[in-house]
This record gives sequence, C-alpha cells and structure tokens, in this order.
Amino acid sequence: MASAFPPPDPSRPLLSVVVPSRGDPGTLAALLDALDAQTLRSDRWECVVAFDGIAPDAAVARRLEARGTTIVILESRRGPGAARNAGARIARGDWLAFTEDDCRPDPEWLHAAVARIAKEPEVDAVEGATHLPGGAEARRRPDGRPTWLPTNLFLRRELFERVGGYDEGYFNPVTGAYFREDSDFGFTLEAAGARVAIEPSSRVLHPREHPRFLDPIRWARRYEMDPRLARRHPARSRDRIEVTRLGPFRFRRVIVRASFAYVIALIAAAGSRIAGEEGLGALFLTVAAAALLPLAAKWGFRPERMLLVPIVPFVQAAALWRGYRVASRTTR
Repeated sequence: MASAFPPPDPSRPLLSVVVPSRGDPGTLAALLDALDAQTLRSDRWECVVAFDGIAPDAAVARRLEARGTTIVILESRRGPGAARNAGARIARGDWLAFTEDDCRPDPEWLHAAVARIAKEPEVDAVEGATHLPGGAEARRRPDGRPTWLPTNLFLRRELFERVGGYDEGYFNPVTGAYFREDSDFGFTLEAAGARVAIEPSSRVLHPREHPRFLDPIRWARRYEMDPRLARRHPARSRDRIEVTRLGPFRFRRVIVRASFAYVIALIAAAGSRIAGEEGLGALFLTVAAAALLPLAAKWGFRPERMLLVPIVPFVQAAALWRGYRVASRTTR
C-alpha cells in the first residue's frame, strides 16, 4: 500500500503528469517531444518521471532536468504501480495525469481533459481515449464504462490519496511480470464512488503490444495476477474481465478456458494411448486441437507465433495455479 502523501501545496499546478519508466531513451525522448508540443500553458502542469529500479540515461537525464521535469528513482524494480505511486507522492498538482513512456499524447491531450474538468467540476476522474496505430481503441469499452487504462487517466489527487494509490502487489520481482494493477485500481475507485467522465478528444497513441517472438510466453505468465484481482474484487472481476459479447450471449474467459481444455485434453489423450484406447486418444487430440484455435487466433495465426502457441496453455495454467497459491495466503 502506498505510504502517506505530503500535505497540499498552495503553489502547485493544476495537473501533474506522472510517468512510470524503465528508462528506454528512445521511447522517453518521443514522449518528451509530445509533451513539449502540448497546447496547455506550461505553467498549468508539471511532469514527474518515476524510474522503476533503473537510473535514466545521461542524455535523457539532462533533457529532463533542462525542461524542469522531476525525476524519481526507485532503488529496486517494484513494478509500474509502485512507480506511479512514487511519482504521485511528490507530484504537486491538484489532478494527476497518468500516461506511459511509450505513449504519444496528442497536442490537445491535456487541454481537452482540462476543458472537460472545467465543464463538469463534479467529476473525480476523466478517462481519455487510447488508440493503437491504425486508429483502433487499445481496449474495448463495453457499456460505456471506463477501462481504467493508465495510459490516459486523469484523477483528483485527493481521491488517489484516499484510496491509497495503486496496489503494488500486482508485480512479481523474480520474473518481472505485472498485470491487472490498472483494473484493481479502477475497481477500487468505483467502490469508493468515483464519478467518472469519458473524454474521447483527449487522445494518446499506444504502440501495439507483444511484438517480440517470446511475448506470447511472457503474456501467459502475467496471469498469475488474476487470482489476486478475483480475491479483492470478486464481482467486478467476474463480470468485467475478459468478457466477450456475441449478440445476447456473454462468454467469460474464453482464452483461459480454452487453455485449460487444451491441457486437460492432451493429458487425457496421453492417458488413453497408454491404456491402449487409440480411438479415444484420437478424440481427445481433436478436442485439444480445437481448444488451441482461440489462442492461435489471438496471435493472428502468424507462422512464427504458431511455434509457441502449443506451449502457452501450460505456461498460463502454471501461472494461474501459482497465483491462486499466492492469493490464498496474502492480503493487502
């Protein structure tokens, strides 16, 4: 849980842009270019970059210092939630504006959010639009509810302090895996009665995720965080996480269920073969192949990814099992 925040400073700006970072010079330089192009007057906002267990590159540090950016360096890697909390603790703004170091905010990003806040002064949070290259939304927004993506989120500082910031338990320091801290934070805000506005004209661009060859494996390992979310927010986790709608029908956790079906079918096929039941073994292999289709579809049936897809369900199942064990013996 985040520690206490400092008392309000009457001289602070309206907004504090808080950015967690692992120190990539290229992505940070592009983000700073986008922030320098903001149309909102520079005296109305500040920028805080929190480096998660790594010192910034010397050239990046010089540029940050030259533009008056506040730098925070966590002594060890603790995940993006902890980095956001560290940045928020020293931020001076009445509102916190969260984005990430690989995002590219539009020039009107801050101005559009401030305009919405001025129009609806009763709101506690404003969520902007996060788009991928090509224009698609980074995360679907079913029923008009917020996604709580920290790539484009504005929040009253007082509310952030009241709920205790991001839960820092959604990070594994051994593997470096992190996941679901944004959903947990959003569900916590909802439970606290936060009033939220969606502002589509406040836009940021986010790169497509998981471009590297081994990313399907890394993606599957993140699921160790799901049991923690289900334990802390059972109803919202059940109703909001990975729910697919098809007409009047709702399908929950299609990928997870397909992964477990694949693993179980393969084990059953092996057992059938050992028992000499060749026909039954062939049937279970057919079930396993069918269960693998949703995972192959997730990765676009790309040939280089197909080599990894049969491994992903085992990694995901092991991660979920590990997460259940951890969640059963820990509390925030």
